[in-house]
Amino acid sequence: MPEREGLWISMERWSGVSVQELINTRRSLSEDWIAYICREVLQGLCHLHKQEVIHHDLRPQNIIVTSSADVKITDFSSATMETSSVSTSGTIPYMAPEVLSNISTKTIRYNSKADIWSLGISALEMAEGYYPFSRLPENKLMKRVMHGPAPTLLWDKWSDNFRAFISKILQKNAAWRPSAEQLLSHPFISNIPNERGVTDSIKWYLH
Repeated sequence: MPEREGLWISMERWSGVSVQELINTRRSLSEDWIAYICREVLQGLCHLHKQEVIHHDLRPQNIIVTSSADVKITDFSSATMETSSVSTSGTIPYMAPEVLSNISTKTIRYNSKADIWSLGISALEMAEGYYPFSRLPENKLMKRVMHGPAPTLLWDKWSDNFRAFISKILQKNAAWRPSAEQLLSHPFISNIPNERGVTDSIKWYLH
């Protein structure tokens, strides 16, 4: 019999949960877990951005932690392959100010730094259980992000390194916002204390 023609898609098999599910069950993740997840996501973003891919919809729902403590970025349905974009695809609470400003005009070009902002919002949600301004209606949330000060960590328990990382990653001016490659050298994620203990605790929790 002749072989059937068609497109075959090979997909990786793994077990795990989204970061959103972790937030829903734990409310607040520990700082070392957040540092580890952010570092792994930044490594993924570094690779994507070097290939001129902008994800456009990075958020806890689209970050997976596997039972072997691997971290994966998923859902590339909104992604574009270009150094700059006018796309307004994505999820509004995680959109960078420059993306929100483009919703009405779709004429302002922005770059992969928009993904960096989305990771910063995701990190705040991992820390405090909800994304910034979550109680506001969507239109007021958009205005607050575009015209108000950048969101910050609210609870006192977080370290100075974590606060500095959030301050860097949530620069409202995209030109001042570091790239994924630059952020990989930030002290918050470049030297995670007892990293083996972090991955072991994730594996234990997910088994």
